Amino acid sequence: MNASNTRDDISSALKGIATATFADASRKLLAALGYRSDRTLAGQTGNVADFIEQFPAPHPGTASENNFAQHATFAALIFQVTSDEIEISAHQRTESQQLLFDADGFEQSLAQSFLFMAV
Repeated sequence: MNASNTRDDISSALKGIATATFADASRKLLAALGYRSDRTLAGQTGNVADFIEQFPAPHPGTASENNFAQHATFAALIFQVTSDEIEISAHQRTESQQLLFDADGFEQSLAQSFLFMAV
């Protein structure tokens, strides 16, 4: 994948936000950046109150949770990338994934998973 194609894919994904569902547009944007996973969570509505109910805060009623509930219009987990997918061989990773996994200070032994969310 070259830089021009990546820019075009990112541009297309961003333009799609206006016409696609926010979750689908988010998936497309992440795919343009080289991140994909089949690990999804079924039954999400995108409703912020449903999200908060499904994933309650350890200390409910904080200012940040109240601000999130008041101002967010959509919240959903897009997909999860687990240590199984993180540990794929270097030649199978996309260039953007390679940068994530080889960043200075990142300890691969501590990585369990990454959750990609759309808010």
